[in-house]
Amino acid sequence: MSDIKQYIDDALASDYTFVQELSKTSIHTLKLYENKNIHKRLVLIESKHRNDEVFRALRGVRTQGYTPQIYEVASEEDALYVLEEYIEGEPLSEYLMQDKQLPKERVIDILIDICEALSILHGLQIVHRDIKPENIVLTVQKACLIDFSAAKMISGKSSDTINLGTAGFAAPEQYGVSQSLPTADIYALGVLANILLLGVHPTAEVPGGYLGKIIQKCTQTQTAKRYQSAEQLKKALLRAKKFI
Repeated sequence: MSDIKQYIDDALASDYTFVQELSKTSIHTLKLYENKNIHKRLVLIESKHRNDEVFRALRGVRTQGYTPQIYEVASEEDALYVLEEYIEGEPLSEYLMQDKQLPKERVIDILIDICEALSILHGLQIVHRDIKPENIVLTVQKACLIDFSAAKMISGKSSDTINLGTAGFAAPEQYGVSQSLPTADIYALGVLANILLLGVHPTAEVPGGYLGKIIQKCTQTQTAKRYQSAEQLKKALLRAKKFI
């Protein structure tokens, strides 16, 4: 065991109890811990995917519950370790698996919350690159965007070094066409909106009315034709409430 890993394990052991392993792949391991004195949980992420700069940019940033708080980041030659806030709630993916129909107003509220999360990330020059139901947790107060494993910092490169994302949600440029910019997250949010409203990808069908126009603008192949910021999209969604 490395010195860094030993230090993290020792630090957690003094105040936290191991609860369970949340997930494990060849690249990531997520472990859940709970504070011994108060009901506060955190996640230890051990990752071989080195996007240290994303977590370091987020460390200590107050995100108002729209994304998890990042408490600590440490790295060594072949691993990244992150202590992250555990978000209590129901994953949107599980909600959808129960065939629950979300009212249009609720869908808009979820999308607005994710716009708030994206405003924070994009303000830090971070592109999430993996917006999908599995990465959204519905809490008592709001919808929270989680999982920064595919996230990247905006750079001057012409295309992404590593192509990450989820098929169907990922924007075309995430497959090596050009660099992923905030508009890539706008595209994914448009796909998400369509799935929440109709259950299908926008290439199959889009809803009518103002919401349909918003989705079509989000999912344009040409990035210049999309909303250029999460704030622009949020304003459009707020207007859409008037047409429900």
